[in-house]
Amino acid sequence: MSLCQPFLDAASRRPSHPALVLGGLLDGAPITYGVLREMALRAGAGVAALVTDGEPPRVALRLGNGPEFLALFLGTVAAGGVVALLDPKWSEGQSEAALDTLRPALRLTDETAVGWIAAQPAGWVPPPVDPATPFLIGFTSGTTGRPKAFIRDQGSWLATLEASRVEFGIGPADVVLVPGPLVHGLGLYGAFEGLSSGATVHVQPKFDAADAARRLAGAGVTTLVVVPTMLVGILDAAERHALRFPDLRRVVCSGAKLAPAVHERLTALCPEAAVLEYYGASELSFVSLRASREGAPADSVGRPFHGVELELRDDDGRPAAAGSPGTVWVRSRMLSGGYVEATDGAGYRKRDGWGTVGDYGWIDAEGWLRLVGRAGDMLISGGLNVYPAEVEATLRACPAVAEAVVFGLPDPYWGDAVSAVVWWRGGKRASAAELRSWCHGRLEGYKAPRRIFTADAMPLTGSGKIARADLRDRARAGGLEELA
Repeated sequence: MSLCQPFLDAASRRPSHPALVLGGLLDGAPITYGVLREMALRAGAGVAALVTDGEPPRVALRLGNGPEFLALFLGTVAAGGVVALLDPKWSEGQSEAALDTLRPALRLTDETAVGWIAAQPAGWVPPPVDPATPFLIGFTSGTTGRPKAFIRDQGSWLATLEASRVEFGIGPADVVLVPGPLVHGLGLYGAFEGLSSGATVHVQPKFDAADAARRLAGAGVTTLVVVPTMLVGILDAAERHALRFPDLRRVVCSGAKLAPAVHERLTALCPEAAVLEYYGASELSFVSLRASREGAPADSVGRPFHGVELELRDDDGRPAAAGSPGTVWVRSRMLSGGYVEATDGAGYRKRDGWGTVGDYGWIDAEGWLRLVGRAGDMLISGGLNVYPAEVEATLRACPAVAEAVVFGLPDPYWGDAVSAVVWWRGGKRASAAELRSWCHGRLEGYKAPRRIFTADAMPLTGSGKIARADLRDRARAGGLEELA
């Protein structure tokens, strides 16, 4: 089955049903499934004309959130082409470098997409597509260097749809809000999953916390797909305007761990909503799920996602001893095919049907997975290994701390001085000594931050994650307030 078929079937069943709601809450009429299907089939006709010698053509999209983005994505997938996602926030140099690597048959922007779709013929019928056909080239967030281009085949996302249907249960009666950028995996998959399920999908031209809060309060939204930083902004807006979310039934969240304080605030606004916090990676898709109603420990990332097997391995690639930490390896039908170009060996690796991105963790006696960090993020302080994720989780559990980021700063004695930036929870504050004491009571002493900074603003990447490199550079340059 073609990856696009569930959407086409949903459009055939209910062509007049709202598929997309764009702009502000009251801006314009929804785009129906019938209209979006027609746009997608026109786009598919144009992409099908680019096929040469049976090779799937690459279509580079540098577009913001909008119907053209989704129509081109759906149409390219239906035609057996490959969508290459270029972030509109990239510099021209970054985009040109990506295009030199990808060599697409077609490149479209916000300025050219509408006219190109309109110029394609109507009446095109999608052909059968082999699930092994590649369909997506995306870019990782680049935690271990410049972003890497990974490639996926249609079968991997068909398996992903099957797994998320089991875990999330989104259906045609749902209204899904995807406030983040579609050019990134969480937003694109969230919108695609909603459309494949026959649901109505709300998309913002760009993230607007106040507008998102209003939609959740009054537009019948049942499902929110979001990264933690955006969720905090939405909660802030809701609390400022005394809004509640009466129809929200599930919050699907990924990209980083949710702080305990965020869970508490969310529960206060919508106690009936299930929080479905999943751990995954662009290259691996879903790995594990921490569902709020399953009783998973707060510091875990839950149990294996539907259809996923987990194995911890030692540095020699052998299974780690029971109860011991190790590198997290994953086996499922959702794994990507790898990177477009040869790499330095960091990041994604596959072996005998198993894949890893180098995350390090352990599984407790009840089967809950806890992450310690990623190999490329590890600090060596005083000759000892420190994983930032472990220290961040400990700081976030402090009642005074809303969010924390941990990294290493050069130090002539320690090598990497464990350093942290914290954001306060409401009007609460803590001294550096109090935060170190908190950590000392829960971690080995050498893991406690030696330098602690605060910041007013939280710099974000284009995908809505915290811009760690920017914070580290600012701390190193003396641009952040350091607690005494």
